[in-house]
Amino acid sequence: MLEKIKNFKKFAIIATVATYFLIFVGGLVRVSGAGLGCPDWPKCFGRWVPPTSAAQLPPDMDPAMFNFTLAWIEYINRLVGVTIGFLIVIVAFLAIRNFRNRPKIIVPSILAALLVAFQGWQGSRVVASELEPIIVTAHMVIAFIIVSLLLYVSLQARHLAKPDAEKDARYPAGMKLWIGLLWIVVIIQVIMGTQVRSAIEINARQFPELPASAWLDKVGIISHVHTILGTIVTFLAFFAVFRLLAGGSRPSTLVKQSSFGIIILVCLQLLLGITLYIGAIPPVMQVLHLWTASLIIGLCLILYTAMKKKQEN
Repeated sequence: MLEKIKNFKKFAIIATVATYFLIFVGGLVRVSGAGLGCPDWPKCFGRWVPPTSAAQLPPDMDPAMFNFTLAWIEYINRLVGVTIGFLIVIVAFLAIRNFRNRPKIIVPSILAALLVAFQGWQGSRVVASELEPIIVTAHMVIAFIIVSLLLYVSLQARHLAKPDAEKDARYPAGMKLWIGLLWIVVIIQVIMGTQVRSAIEINARQFPELPASAWLDKVGIISHVHTILGTIVTFLAFFAVFRLLAGGSRPSTLVKQSSFGIIILVCLQLLLGITLYIGAIPPVMQVLHLWTASLIIGLCLILYTAMKKKQEN
């Protein structure tokens, strides 16, 4: 049984890492403007493989819509999504086959598989809506939920493989609450960030003659709230990690690595945020800003699960 647990854990981790990669690719699609690179779904310009020139377009499609680079960026995004979708379905199948009496593994595994199927359908709605901001945001939030479920499954498999991983650790009282609070605030911050991004896109369409920095200035109060929340996340992260490591003893290697990872990523987020504000919102920085936030959410979940496991012991 131990061998089955280890193999399942490896597969769940692969699916988790792959989903994080897909979130990164999805960010590239959005900032590159490739979201409508294929104006139909699931095909691309009426073909299962995108055309390589406007001459290959169906007669009912406007050649002005075709952009080789954007079409293939979106097509690769879809291929990656389908591949990772199958990975997640396999994780759910393995969970059903080997862990029927482990609800902490089987339930999130099945939920992840169901959500990835829904995410595929919702991808068609994103295209049909012509990138309606609220639908794009929902698409991203669902991706975060899926990767969080997969990460939780991986952690539960780890606890089965190493039930004594947190046995010798001592953590301050109330740490689960502080970590949970940090996790919630980061999620809210990410949602606010997507709203800022959507507002910038609207301003860019309405005021194409203005410089990129002016689009951000026109966002209004949402941008200020996003900045304030960023400050709160920074102080909360430093406080939680300092309290966890300084007030506890013998933390597990995973807890120490995740704690330091949160501090490093929060500092990186600050630098990226400043760069976005003063650097005319470069696309690469936008992707990294979103992806780093998704990693922080994952590390918070790791710490929260470890604190909960310690309480159960």
